[in-house]
Amino acid sequence: MLLQGKLYAESPIYRGNARKTLFTRDGDGTQRLVSLAGEIAGTAQSLMDAFLGQSKNGKNFGLLNRLWLRLYGAPMPDSLISRVECALQEKSYSRDHFFDLRMGIKLDEDRWAAEANANYKFETVFRNSVFDISIYVTDNALKQGDNATRLYHVLDELKSGRFWFGAGKSRGLGRCRLEMDLPFSPSEILPRVSQHANHLSIKINFNTENPVLVGWNWGRVDPNVPAFAAVEGRLLVESMRTIPEEIRQRLAMSIGGPILTPANWKKKLAEFLPRVIAIWLRERANREIEGFVIPFGAVAKLGKGKHPLSQKIIDSVQPICDKTFASKEEATEALNNALGKKSNMANRILEVLTRTKQSGQKFDEVAWRDVATSMGWKPEILQEKLAENISDEKRLTELLSPACVAILPQLHQQVDRQIRLLQSDAWIEVELSNREEHLRIKTMLLKGEISQQQWRDVNAAPSGIKPATWREFLEAHSRVEFNHMLNTRNLNKSITNDRNHIAFLKAYRERARQELAQPQHTDFRAGGPSNREISRKYGKPYDKMFMRMLCWSSSKQQLGWEVYIPGSTIKGAFRRRASQVLKTLWGENEKTAACIDRLFGKMGQRGLIHFADAHLADPKTPEHVWCTMDGVRMDPRTAQPVEEAKADYLYAYGRDLVFNLQLDLQDLHEGDVEAMTVLKHLLADFEKGDIPLGGEKSNGFGWVQAHVSEMNWRTTNANDLGKKLFGNPTLAPEGIWQTLHLAGEQTAVAFQSLAPLLPANKNVAPQIIKSQQGFVSHRAFGGFCGKLELLGEVLTPISVQESGQPTFSVNLAEGPVNGWDFFSLAPAEAEKRGANKIYALPAKSLRGAIRHIYGIASNAKNESTDLSKLNASDSLFGFVGNGPNQALMSRVVFGFAKFESPELAWFKFPYPYGSWQFTDGKWQHVPKGRATMHHVDEQWRLFPHAPLAPNVEQVPEFKPDTVQATYMRAILPGGRCRFSLRFWNLEEQELKRLIWSLVLEPNLGHKMGKGRYVGFGSLRFILQPESYLIDWSQRYAGKTESEWRKPIALQDWLDAKVIANYEELRRLLNAEAVKG
Repeated sequence: MLLQGKLYAESPIYRGNARKTLFTRDGDGTQRLVSLAGEIAGTAQSLMDAFLGQSKNGKNFGLLNRLWLRLYGAPMPDSLISRVECALQEKSYSRDHFFDLRMGIKLDEDRWAAEANANYKFETVFRNSVFDISIYVTDNALKQGDNATRLYHVLDELKSGRFWFGAGKSRGLGRCRLEMDLPFSPSEILPRVSQHANHLSIKINFNTENPVLVGWNWGRVDPNVPAFAAVEGRLLVESMRTIPEEIRQRLAMSIGGPILTPANWKKKLAEFLPRVIAIWLRERANREIEGFVIPFGAVAKLGKGKHPLSQKIIDSVQPICDKTFASKEEATEALNNALGKKSNMANRILEVLTRTKQSGQKFDEVAWRDVATSMGWKPEILQEKLAENISDEKRLTELLSPACVAILPQLHQQVDRQIRLLQSDAWIEVELSNREEHLRIKTMLLKGEISQQQWRDVNAAPSGIKPATWREFLEAHSRVEFNHMLNTRNLNKSITNDRNHIAFLKAYRERARQELAQPQHTDFRAGGPSNREISRKYGKPYDKMFMRMLCWSSSKQQLGWEVYIPGSTIKGAFRRRASQVLKTLWGENEKTAACIDRLFGKMGQRGLIHFADAHLADPKTPEHVWCTMDGVRMDPRTAQPVEEAKADYLYAYGRDLVFNLQLDLQDLHEGDVEAMTVLKHLLADFEKGDIPLGGEKSNGFGWVQAHVSEMNWRTTNANDLGKKLFGNPTLAPEGIWQTLHLAGEQTAVAFQSLAPLLPANKNVAPQIIKSQQGFVSHRAFGGFCGKLELLGEVLTPISVQESGQPTFSVNLAEGPVNGWDFFSLAPAEAEKRGANKIYALPAKSLRGAIRHIYGIASNAKNESTDLSKLNASDSLFGFVGNGPNQALMSRVVFGFAKFESPELAWFKFPYPYGSWQFTDGKWQHVPKGRATMHHVDEQWRLFPHAPLAPNVEQVPEFKPDTVQATYMRAILPGGRCRFSLRFWNLEEQELKRLIWSLVLEPNLGHKMGKGRYVGFGSLRFILQPESYLIDWSQRYAGKTESEWRKPIALQDWLDAKVIANYEELRRLLNAEAVKG
């Protein structure tokens, strides 16, 4: 019996060596075809099928064998299934037969930052791809006993999507779902099943009301890379997605070759674009036109015979004869009109009506409207003239040229962005170069140009091969004997794989750059005369934008990019939290390691939890959820931005953007109760916002608050540990399973009977752990940990400039003038921001301002050289040094400070403004004077508090009258904002210094934002009673929040003795001048 169906990749799939990148190809890899079934060959695990059989050592089983054994506790009959074929459908391939690239990094436990040379890259079959699957079943074996019923339920697991294939199952890869009509039914008598099989799925959702940025690895421009390198015009054309695909394909054939210079290619684009559209419109107009004709010869014959038509009737019909009518109805109407009172003769004449087909041209209005709409034109403007001239290519080109000229600037910007992206991602050039040298070495081996003596000598690099590459190659093949290395078949296949690897990386880089070059992924930068114009034409791809994958769209029947959060990111975040908590409570011991390994796995051991990728609940998300933020490092001595340290972020924000996530756990047993207790608390932490996802965590991103929306429990044993997990549930039969479904508030009953997590030693507070290099480690919690809740009060008008495009802009005779609104969590484009903006102090700005004060208060003027020599400021707020493994995560996390119904006003102040100086408590005008600077220890600049300078003018609205002034919207005094600050692993002195740097003293204040010199930006922060320290001995011991949250009494933590430069800080931060 042959069972045929379709296997859908509900998540990307990777099949291959964990140390490699490419998906394993069929045969020698030359055709780049892939399938899931087929022989897995290797020195130790030779000759087993992915779906069937077992390895020679008996340790590995085919997936169907394993599933059968799991469900029934006995091996699947050897003869039941003879063969499985599972080949990817042709439509699920890309044009070049390459797929998506899944990348991941490993975070160092101490530094909580990326570990060098510990990343991975997998080529994964596209999500939503479809495989044709054929299962060959032996009829005789199927009829034996209850094999048919057992096979039915095995395949039902596949149909229900509870089936994973390939590597990376616990981090978002490999989930499959079968669609198949089975020609047999299960017996009403259930087969005997294993008492150990069960399955728990947990569905979670979270929105981005707390901003999230899971960064993509592509698009980082390196200014040290040459600005222009060889590029094909085809790549530039393919990124122009406003041009319909059919026209892009024709353009690529015309101007898709190597380009000489960008300017030369832009001229070709201007020349060929209208011409190609004209040719395409003519091709769409060429068609067979169907019609109806009354032949005059046939009508003339009707004038003869037994009942002839009169000559008068024939003469009246002759004018419409041999004329083509679009329809039978049209021909009938014309005939009746011609016959007049003799229309009763029409039916006789209609007997000779003939259907005809002939070649002709008819303007395709639908095609034209699609093209015009895609390119931003109004179809009706040109439609009539184009239709009249459809047979004249030259005239069509002339008509289309003005419309093309109008959109060329936008297309030219895309060309410039693509060219600039040639400077991005230098890391891939290194990898390509390394892979090409590997290819040369293998080619030399194949040709006999490397001797056995060389093979054993790491210092005998062949001619043309870098010594470092030769050493790395020998190390990678250290277990391979020279004679085995020379096996022609294996060597040829390895060479093919290297060529495919190089081609794949280049192809994916092209696709990524085309996506990055889209207008919505380009930031706004200043340019033009005097740098006053803010436009994307001066921009570049955002330094950090949200992660995306290439996937197959079944509805559109094409590839497309989709935003998502990788399962590996979520798994890593959960594992880190579990590791930190357990090492805090139990210490670093075998018990801790065993529990973590059981939940998350280790080399050679599958983890209990399968973390899926998190996908958008609605892929068609509104544009306003993608928001932008600028970040720039300030020079502490000048308080001026360091331009080369500027960064732009495109992040997700808002309750409208919802991600769905699923966790799957299989075959829990009694020994997993403790691990499930840990999972219970992890889920609770995730709901509280204590498990951050993605990057820029110290700048307020990723601290999402999740919600467990659904749980589904399936078990074959109603008396198993399900009772410990869910109490005394009422289970419902479903096939071989007993099931429990919990949704919404019902999920709260899960795991309630599990024991709390108790510390190994209740009487000892966790100590801070130091790394071998001497810095404070993140591997466990210790010292002082907790959360500060702060209220900000505005003392003088404050303006933190919005990111992206200015909300207001006017062109004067001297040039453009921009009106900057206050920063809000909003899109980069002004027209997408809406009226109800959420104004806030950016977390990155808050962090920078407090870090500046903390640096002074800790006298951190000696620059940190590496992780072993950190000053006090870098030790607390994080550090990024030169070289590998020299990054350290901050131990303090700032949230965005959102304002509560602030009152705003427009202000204008001319520049330069250095002639106004605030001395002796008042502003004085000093002609030709320069801006005065106030420094602490000649190292840190501070702006004294002052009322607004006399040259600052509050204006009723944005109506600029000069380009020589700044126009900005500021929040007025009395405005209030709130934010949280998380901290962990702080020493007592650090926490005292941090609290002082935040709240200062009653008569002191902070300065933030633009115009600080002329009096803007004074504010103060007030510690709120909701602030707390964490008592880790009580945190997971089943206590209430009020028991493990220990209040912070401000008077106990304000200690001037720990503040360096105290008197200078008191003098320069004195806010008395603005408090009255």
